[in-house]
Formats: sequence, structure tokens, C-alpha cells
Amino acid sequence: MSELLIEMPSGVAGDMLLAALVDCGADLAAISTALAGLGAGPIPLRSEAVQPGGIAALRVHVDVTQAADWQPVADHAHGHSHAHGHEHGHHSHEHEHEHSHEHEHEHEHEHEHEHEHGHSHKHEDGHQHSHDHRPYSVIRAMLDAAELPPRVRERAQRCFRLLAEAEAAVHGANPETVHFHEVGSLDAIADVVGVCLALEQLGVDRVIAGPLTLGSGTVWCAHGRMPVPVPAVVEMLTRSGAPQRRVDHETGELTTPTGCALICGLADSFAPSEAGAVRTIGYGAGTKTIPRMANLVRVSLCESTAGHHDSVTELRCVLDDCSGEELGLAISGALSAGARDAWAAPIVMKHGRPGHELVVLCAASDSERLADWVLSHTPGIGLRIGTWQRRLLPRRQVEVSIDGHPVGLKVVTLPDGSERAKPEAQDLAAIATATGRSFASLREAALQAWREHQA
Repeated sequence: MSELLIEMPSGVAGDMLLAALVDCGADLAAISTALAGLGAGPIPLRSEAVQPGGIAALRVHVDVTQAADWQPVADHAHGHSHAHGHEHGHHSHEHEHEHSHEHEHEHEHEHEHEHEHGHSHKHEDGHQHSHDHRPYSVIRAMLDAAELPPRVRERAQRCFRLLAEAEAAVHGANPETVHFHEVGSLDAIADVVGVCLALEQLGVDRVIAGPLTLGSGTVWCAHGRMPVPVPAVVEMLTRSGAPQRRVDHETGELTTPTGCALICGLADSFAPSEAGAVRTIGYGAGTKTIPRMANLVRVSLCESTAGHHDSVTELRCVLDDCSGEELGLAISGALSAGARDAWAAPIVMKHGRPGHELVVLCAASDSERLADWVLSHTPGIGLRIGTWQRRLLPRRQVEVSIDGHPVGLKVVTLPDGSERAKPEAQDLAAIATATGRSFASLREAALQAWREHQA
């Protein structure tokens, strides 16, 4: 099983994490190509080698121009939340900090932008430009429509959903109507989706994160000067139970909302001691000089052969008046809402009445929200909530080619050390449609290609 350990001694921002993953072996050009599939035009990415604190690292820049059909949403109605995220949705700039392009600061044109680490920035033309903001519902629909690998889409949706719920809680709003300011700009979206694409390229099955380092002081954002950490970050840390640590000197903001959403949304564990043997290490750099700190994120790609144990929350709801159409929508809707898995089984109830039992698996932190969702979107009037311990086999992702078409396989390591592979059904179905070959023959061809690769 491939695991990724993330260490954040000086905080984290989206572009820092992306840079660290690229330094660890992810293909930046392929990520840029995949981001173009979001439907917002080209999203070029570039990297540069730097040495903060004398440590060789990468810095990644997102060079985007706003597409005509992605103009900023003009509604600033009360109750809409303004997330603190990426800054430069229209132009490419050197970011004063890497932690980063987050926190747009809307000042008068003659003033400078005060960035999240206390730095200021002014556009080359001497003026400041407003940046993009989009409602969460628009970003969610964009990800649903994009041609992304299923795990990439699910991870990205999870991160944006966490941020929307945190912003809604802070501002007393509905998550569906939350407006993201900097986090809604294309470069912030590129960071989130780019990180998820990089994880998929590296075959990461499990993410393990260390404590998030929080800064101190204040920062300017769309609501004025705010204490560090900003309320959305505090809310996400509370919801996820993520460990945190403070610094004893003023630094400005170290962990940004986008960085926090990525860590809290992607982490399967916050216990670094669980990571396996290290294979590759990558460093992502920020641009700000922080007193007594090297401005870096470190990621370690690890391999575990022992598998691991964890817990999962199970929601069970008995439905005796639910049509087949409603049941199908309930399963797909629960998955879209963040469930790890969902299914239904036929049962016979009292008086011989037929019915179904809907089962939803989720993280403990999502259980109340998904329980609300089930009770709101099905005829159920109650459900049971339980926690189960589970054992997972080590697993990894590999890719083979059939007639020039890529096929992903999930490979698990059995207790006796042998391996078993299963081709991804969606990949086989796409090739069957394109070539006319049968699904069964393609599955066998994929397994044979894997066996030959193993030999």
C-alpha cells in the first residue's frame, strides 16, 4: 500500500503541497493538461528550483487567465461566506508567500495588498485588481462535469465540501450558498485539483499528516483584519480533530484555508508513526522568509506491507416505502455527499412486508452530517449509527496499456505475501466502447499485461 506522509513544520498552503508532490515525482505537465479538462481554459503550471534554508526544494506557480465563461460572481449578499484563498485569478505573479496565494485583500487601488504572511503586493501596473469568487455549488458542478479519475474527483469534492461547511458554520449561512473568494479563483482550484491529481499519479492510497502549524498575529482578508488562524481554519481543525501546534513568535498566517482544507480533507490518519518504509521524499517551498523557520512542506512516499487497522462509522436505515428510483438516488446521493461507500439490501419486514436496508459507510467526523442527509432525502424516519473496527489489506495502484489505452489496476497484498490484481471497470468499459472488444477479453488482457510486468 502506498502511503503519503505530510510534514508541515512551517504551515501549509495549496501550492506548497503541490510543489512537494511534484518534487516527489508527480508530472507537472500532465497535471496541467488534466486541469485543462475542467472547462476553464488552459491552466499552465511551472516550477523552479529553490533552496530555502539551504534545502533543495521546488516552488510551483500557477499562471492562469480567467476564461470568458468563468467571470466572477457579482453577488455579495449577506450570509455568503468569503473564504480566504488564492489570490491571482487573472494574472500570473510571484507570490510573496507561498503559503500563499491565499488571502485576497480587497483594498483601495492606491494601497498595497497585505498578504497572509504580512507581506504586501502590488500589481505591475500599480493598481490592484479584484479577484474571482464563485459559489461552492458552481465549483462542485464543475468537478462533477470534469473528466477526472473517480478518486481524484472524490478527493477534490471532499476538500471543497469541508471548506464550504466550515465557512457556512462561521457565517451562519447555508453551505450551498457559500461564496468562495480567493479559494474560488482558478489558481486556487488548480491547487486543490492539482494536488489530488498528483496523489493519483503517485498511486497514493492513504494520506498520513503530522500536526498543522498555526501562525500568530493578524491578516487582512475580505472581511477586514482577522486574527490568525482565521475562523474558517479553526472550524476545519475542530471538525476534523486534526492536531495542531502554535509558534512562540509572531509569524503572520502559516496554515491557509486552502492548505488546511487539503490536509483535513485528504488525511486518513494524523499518526505519522503509522507510515511505512520511505521510498521518495519531496520538498515544496514558500517564498516568504519566516523568522527561525525554513518555509517548507515535506512529503514522504512510503510503502506499507503490513496493512492497517482503522474504524469506520456505519449508518443503517430501514425503508419500507421507497421506490427503486428513490433507492438508486439515495445511494448515489450519499456517495456524492461524502460517504465512503453505500449500498442497499432487500429485507423482509414484519407482517411479511418487503423493504430495503440502506447502509452508508463514512468517517466518524461525517456521521452526523450524513445522518441528516439520509433522513432528509429518503422516507426513513430513523437510523442506527455504529462504529466498526476494520482491517485493510495493503494496496497500490498500477497502470498497464491495452492497444494503446491505459488501464488502472488495484493490487492488494494478501496475508501470505502474494498479490491479487483487479482492473478498473470504468477503464475496461471505455476501451470496450472504443474498440468493440468484449469486457471479459479486456479484463484478461489487463491481468496478463500485469503478470508480464511483474515478471
